[in-house]
Amino acid sequence: MKKYLGLPIGLLFVLAIVFSVNTQAVKAEDSATSVDTTANTGVGATLPLRQRNLNADVRIQAQLKAQADLKAKRMVAEAEIKAKREALQKEMQDRRMEVKAGIKEARTEVKDNIEKKREELRTQIQTRREEIQAEIKTRREEVKQNMKDLRDKIKEEKDTVRAKIKELRITGREKALERFDAAVERINGLKVRVDAQITKLEARGVDVINAENFVATAEIKLSDAKTKIVEANALLALSIDELGAENRTKLATLAKEVQSLIKEAHRALNDAIKSLKEAMRAKIEAEASASTSTSATTETTPQ
Repeated sequence: MKKYLGLPIGLLFVLAIVFSVNTQAVKAEDSATSVDTTANTGVGATLPLRQRNLNADVRIQAQLKAQADLKAKRMVAEAEIKAKREALQKEMQDRRMEVKAGIKEARTEVKDNIEKKREELRTQIQTRREEIQAEIKTRREEVKQNMKDLRDKIKEEKDTVRAKIKELRITGREKALERFDAAVERINGLKVRVDAQITKLEARGVDVINAENFVATAEIKLSDAKTKIVEANALLALSIDELGAENRTKLATLAKEVQSLIKEAHRALNDAIKSLKEAMRAKIEAEASASTSTSATTETTPQ
């Protein structure tokens, strides 16, 4: 400030005028740039596309929330089913010990209680299964709609080559997910056959409790696999562009988890089949032993 006080008043006045002119020139340039930018971006022309992108973002957020809700419900269902199954197994084991100890008069009551508990467990498992399947179906429909939206965006692509690349990318994603669905359906078909065999042998008086437990385990694994497939679907339906490194890692993890769950479900069903064979063999041996004992008693009875 002291430096400027020594200058002549006329010179200070000239400097003030120059500064004012420069300031107005800068403001004029900024105004021209703003107008030019607005003209080039074409806000009015792109408003529908922005609106569609906004709608897609809202839908994606809703899907992510639905995924979290579905996962929470599935975890609660698994915990409840596991707890009830363990409680039922313990009760059945205790009851069997009582029967073996000679409490003959309680045999009918035990059988009725066990059957009642088993029926209750079956009903609960079926109810939970239907709820989870309904959630999965809803999520799959949403993802299918997202895939359709991506295909519609391809039609807006003016570059033929880029449009073809995007079309092939979507087709490849759909085929990869179809392979997972086919693997799950094959295991589900095996489960249906095992269920039919359980019903058949149960009617003949064979102990099928262990087999039913193995089948319940397989059902949980299959439900988990279906949920993972839906998550992979949602990931692939987020964008038509090539996946980034993070999403590729997520997709690879989901694929490994699906494969592992399918193998575990298959193993559980094989264990169920093995359990049925062992239970059938035990019944045949018990009937043969009872028949031999009855014959020996008849032969030693005085005439």
